[in-house]
Amino acid sequence: MFRRNMIVYKHMWAVIVSGFFEPVFYLLGIGLGLGSMIGDINGMPYAAFVVPGLLGASCMNGALTDAFFNIFFKLHYKRTYDAILATPMRVPDVAFGEMLWAVARGSLYATVFFGVVLLLGTVIGQPMILSWWALLALPGAVLISASFSAMALLATSYIRKVQDFDIAIGLVVTPMFLFSGTFFPVSQLPEAVQWLILVIPLFHGVELLRALTTGTVSPIILVHVAYLVITGAVAFLFAMRRLERALIK
Repeated sequence: MFRRNMIVYKHMWAVIVSGFFEPVFYLLGIGLGLGSMIGDINGMPYAAFVVPGLLGASCMNGALTDAFFNIFFKLHYKRTYDAILATPMRVPDVAFGEMLWAVARGSLYATVFFGVVLLLGTVIGQPMILSWWALLALPGAVLISASFSAMALLATSYIRKVQDFDIAIGLVVTPMFLFSGTFFPVSQLPEAVQWLILVIPLFHGVELLRALTTGTVSPIILVHVAYLVITGAVAFLFAMRRLERALIK
């Protein structure tokens, strides 16, 4: 499945490349542009605060884009999996292969963005990566991509028409992007809302990456890792069961 996707996207490379620009535009427009008027936040430059949030969002968007639309059209329109299951491959092979590709895409976006941040910080003389702990941010990005890929795979198994993606993106993905501490500390929100945000996967991803890129590492980082591992594993197990019901009749 992974190799098949690589071959297909060799002829659709522009689709992959286009995803590199969104977090960079956010960084330039909000992190550096708006940040010049905001100043420090939580004792660090605003751009340094925003970078891990955008890094986590890159993982999420890359994984969701592939696990949402790519898998949906293969499942309901192209009937790609019907042909694949006529081979020795089984549903868990299909699910894991598709998730692995989505993980690779999300991780690739995060890696390129991380490189852009390092280069840009050097050029403008304003470092946005504040600690050598940031070397662990790339494995963290892979974990976030894997968790979101599994959750997106599960969500796609429930979607029956293209219009349902508008609901998923408008009511789940966009609020998650805006209220997970990407652009401002969640401590500024009402306490009841803060408790609600604790169940949002992207919040844990952003907090994990922010601790690593700023050097504010503490034992709480293990909670974020555990949350992402558990939610990803549970989502993948349920996704396999859903796909088995859809594909094996």
